[in-house]
Amino acid sequence: MNLLTIAIILSIVLAFIFTFLNGMNDAANSISTIIATKVMTPVQAILWASFWEFMAFIFIRLILNQQFAVGNTMANFADQSVIDPYLILSALVGAAIWVAICTKSGMPISTSHALIGGIIGAAWFVNGSNVLHMTPIIVTLAFIVLSPLIGLFLGFFLECIFLRIFKNSPRKRVDKIFKVLQHFSTAAFCIGHGSNDAPKTMGIIAVLMASVFTTKGVSPEMQTFISNFYDSSQSFHIPDTLAVICYVIMSLGILIGGKNVIKTMGGGLAKITPVRGFSAEFAGATTLIATSFLGIPVSTTHTITGGVIGVGLTDGMKSVKWVTAKRIILSWILTIPVPLIIGGILNLLFHLLVK
Repeated sequence: MNLLTIAIILSIVLAFIFTFLNGMNDAANSISTIIATKVMTPVQAILWASFWEFMAFIFIRLILNQQFAVGNTMANFADQSVIDPYLILSALVGAAIWVAICTKSGMPISTSHALIGGIIGAAWFVNGSNVLHMTPIIVTLAFIVLSPLIGLFLGFFLECIFLRIFKNSPRKRVDKIFKVLQHFSTAAFCIGHGSNDAPKTMGIIAVLMASVFTTKGVSPEMQTFISNFYDSSQSFHIPDTLAVICYVIMSLGILIGGKNVIKTMGGGLAKITPVRGFSAEFAGATTLIATSFLGIPVSTTHTITGGVIGVGLTDGMKSVKWVTAKRIILSWILTIPVPLIIGGILNLLFHLLVK
């Protein structure tokens, strides 16, 4: 078994681990508000989210008969001619290190932007900036700012409307209505997360599989094995088998972990009521589903954080816990640069030592 074969195997395994970490960190945000409002217990919410996360696959492929547009975007940040197993492995390691650190500390970061940073760094450090496709990169970077702002304004707007509609209604009656509605908003948010986040690692694995047939030195046995999952005679695509595997792994990530992140998002930013929980989740779900159809990789964390801050602002600036918000924003700022540097250095070392 040569080094290239080892790199391919490690890349695929690490991509699946990354998908699992995504479930632990990002997907935990999908259920934080419904736990904070005591609509569901943590166990109930985790089971509910896992089910609807997988339903995103049914929603995209079987109901809408759509391709995974976000996955195609993730595979198009750099020229496919420079993508090889070493680049993918470097990007994944750079991203996974940062995600693991932030998950351990309870910081809800964007795993997708960590992965994007790793890809950009791994491609750039070895091949220069000319191989980068700036249009999808710029759009993605722009939505680092836009997605939380959209979530914030939508959450604030919805909360203001509901406060006006139900201002003379008994609090218990309003809470009872929105505790029921939160089941639907959480389900919609999980579908939005599954529509946008799972395809990101699918795109990375698919472009790795495609590179197996174009990279010199890959053994015929490995090419034969990959051909069982990826048809190299077709243009770039994400196989349904790969999609199902990624959705199952991400759902397992939700089932097993993410309690620290749930605590931060469930009450660490602002006081959450059933009305606020519904407003924040609906704002996030709308943003995620819309960007998924446009093929724009955005962050579940960013959108739900914006939504939670937005609903909190209806009680004034002091109602938002800005110390926690600043810690989260700092982790966002570092999310692309840190994996970019790690991924870039690793790929540079691979090419210096191996090639």
